[in-house]
Formats: sequence, structure tokens, C-alpha cells
Amino acid sequence: MRGPGGDTGAGSVVAIGVALAALVAVLALAVAAGAVASHARAQAAADVAALAGAVEARGALARASPVDVAAACTVARVAAVRAGGALVACGADARGDVTVTVEVEGRSASARAGREVPAAARAEGGRTAADFFLRADG
Repeated sequence: MRGPGGDTGAGSVVAIGVALAALVAVLALAVAAGAVASHARAQAAADVAALAGAVEARGALARASPVDVAAACTVARVAAVRAGGALVACGADARGDVTVTVEVEGRSASARAGREVPAAARAEGGRTAADFFLRADG
């Protein structure tokens, strides 16, 4: 049997436990948010790198030259670095489509850019933003 004041401090122990549980939950959310943000930065860098490489590749095709994979990937690498990432894989095909994988803060993301545009993305008359962005006449 407890004497008077035997439960003194029990509420403090519970309060500390609740506070620690809340702190752990907040830290877990912060880690998850950081992971999402890192992936978003990696995806943005991959998108920029793929677009830059595709512009280079399509420029070669516009000059009636074959796609220079090394040149397209060099441009993609520079774009990835400027976007805060590192190019870890790059490839281009004969149509000027460029596929890249970029890593930012330990997260990697891939992107593909080039001439192929889904029909649903086409504006009236079959023209898309890519047609204007990638056109050879400047």
C-alpha cells in the first residue's frame, strides 16, 4: 500500500512519454518529407538533362547529321550538374530520343525526352510545344 503522495510525478512520466512519442513522429515526418523533396529535385534534374540532350540530338538531325550520342550526353551531363545532380546513365537513339538517369542527394530519377509525344498531348493541327522548342530554325 502506498502512503500519501505515492503517485507524485506519475503525470510527469506520462507527459514525457507523450512528448517523446510526438517528437519521434515529427522526426519521421521530416525524414519522409526530405526524401520526397530529394526525389523531386532528382526528377527535375533528370527532366532538364533529358530535354537538353534531346535538343542537342534533334539539332544534329535538323542539320541532316546522325545523332551524336556523346555530344547529346555531354550536354545532358552539363544540364544535370547545373541542376544540382550527377548524370549516372545516358543514351540516345537514332530518332533523337534521349534517356537519362540523374542522381541528387542519393536519390536517382530517370527521364526521356525527344520527338515522340503522346497523341493526347498534341494541340490542334498536330503541333505541340516540343515542335516549337525543338525546331531547327531557331
